[in-house]
Amino acid sequence: MVLIDTHTHIFGDQFEKDMDLMVERAKKGGVKTMLIPNVDVASIAEVLQTINRFPETKPMWGLHPCSVTENWKSDLEKIADCIIKYPPVGIGEIGLDFFWSKQFASEQMEALEFQLNLALRLGLPVSLHTREATAETIERVRPFAEKGLKGIFHCFSGTIDQANAITNMGFMLGIGGTITFKNNPLRNWISHLDFAKTLVLETDAPYLAPVPYRGKRNEPAYLKEIAAELGFLLGCDPEVVAEFTTRNAQTIFKNIC
Repeated sequence: MVLIDTHTHIFGDQFEKDMDLMVERAKKGGVKTMLIPNVDVASIAEVLQTINRFPETKPMWGLHPCSVTENWKSDLEKIADCIIKYPPVGIGEIGLDFFWSKQFASEQMEALEFQLNLALRLGLPVSLHTREATAETIERVRPFAEKGLKGIFHCFSGTIDQANAITNMGFMLGIGGTITFKNNPLRNWISHLDFAKTLVLETDAPYLAPVPYRGKRNEPAYLKEIAAELGFLLGCDPEVVAEFTTRNAQTIFKNIC
């Protein structure tokens, strides 16, 4: 079984004490590649340390919507400089998040459009974060998708209509630990999608650990638990899930493994 974790934050204090063991557990669990997005300017150094230490990890650079402030333009100048110096496999984690606050909603939209333009110009896919803003994100991404932009709606939690709108644009859906939560509505209709062509796996570690680790620190090794549950819901073996999700990840992100 070969798995790709398309979105994981394996840097920072939560992984400091057992980073080597954590990566080894992931490799033993079949995880061949881990894609690591930064979230702000401060986290660039931590991502660089990680990718320099572990060849299994690849960077994505972007400004997370929750990190957008009145200084977003200067932050993105620094991130753009990082993109030149340390070429990423994608632009992320970017998007819109209106869950915590709408104080910088207009700035979030401007920063998102700037980064979508950047990704399109560089020929890179995007990793999109949406919370309480899925419809708005789809609306803003669609014109770029029509110009050829590709990417993933990471940690997808929308409706089936939104899922179809996203996949009809040529984007994919990131499926993580929440698919193992029994109250997740996505479980009721995910098999109705053209799943073999539209789904990729992710952990979003250290967040959203799957059952039976729910409430604990998440890590890429748990990707196999997500694959197993997804296989159960789709009526296929985990190996089949691994095969098509890895193929989809390789289609979106070029030269990752």
